[in-house]
Amino acid sequence: RLEAELEQQLEQEDDDHDEDLHSYNGPGDFPEKVVIVGGGPAGMAAAIYAARAGLSPVVIAPPMGGQLQGKGVDVENYPGLSNMTGPGVIAAMRIQAATFGAVFEASTVESVDTSKRPLKVKMSNGTMIETHSIIVASGAEAKWLQVPGEYELRGNGVSSCATCDGAIFRNKDVVVVGGGDAAMEDAL
Repeated sequence: RLEAELEQQLEQEDDDHDEDLHSYNGPGDFPEKVVIVGGGPAGMAAAIYAARAGLSPVVIAPPMGGQLQGKGVDVENYPGLSNMTGPGVIAAMRIQAATFGAVFEASTVESVDTSKRPLKVKMSNGTMIETHSIIVASGAEAKWLQVPGEYELRGNGVSSCATCDGAIFRNKDVVVVGGGDAAMEDAL
């Protein structure tokens, strides 16, 4: 866990440096072509493709961006990736999106006004962005129980992703909390 935290800290420092180079400079005279809400894999994929299409997307997401970003464990269930952590995957995707012209605003979306064009996106930092289109890639978040030992045992017997970690618990007794079909299928 200490190695993962150190790796995450180093990647965050790299992200901070890259963020300075590709950060949003505030609303201009014209509406943005596209705003992407979310900094996880879906948001980054949208940013890469929008940027490659010349749309100069503005990605609005907290600096940590995405559920995958918060997992310091190896990503083992995605084709073509091995020996990469969640933060490493997101960092690589951010760099790729920025290379093609995506810019990043380290904030969260507070509200969206879709009553008229251009659309208006209000952020928690008070900034308002006008845009022609919005891609919502807000992702998912695990719901933890907040029971003693839960945090300390994450990645060491306690998991929030049955698809990711189910195989680790093969032929072992498991407890599934929640009503998701995927968790039950993986447990079985």
